[in-house]
Amino acid sequence: MSVVAGRRDITDSMQALVIKYMLDGFTLATEDGLVFASGGDVDATGDAAKFGGAPGLGMAGDKDGVTLFTVTCMGSNLTGILRSNLPLPAGALGMIEADTQEILNRWI
Repeated sequence: MSVVAGRRDITDSMQALVIKYMLDGFTLATEDGLVFASGGDVDATGDAAKFGGAPGLGMAGDKDGVTLFTVTCMGSNLTGILRSNLPLPAGALGMIEADTQEILNRWI
């Protein structure tokens, strides 16, 4: 399933990523804690403020069902904030990172 083909905008692509990986929500946050883009049913503003630019990126499986990673867009780091009540399957984080980069390359 493509997260960019046939999508209307970045929000539609983010929602496609949420569906593809069966996430509860996905937020991209700037280093200063602002929402860059989001998809799914989450408090994107709260997640961005709490985790944007957070140290220890790459941590997975925290008690709140949050997984963090970093992507770069136009020279700036963005924090990917995944929310899921289920553990991510092995290798899924790498695929999510690649799909996220594809979304950014397409829409930004």
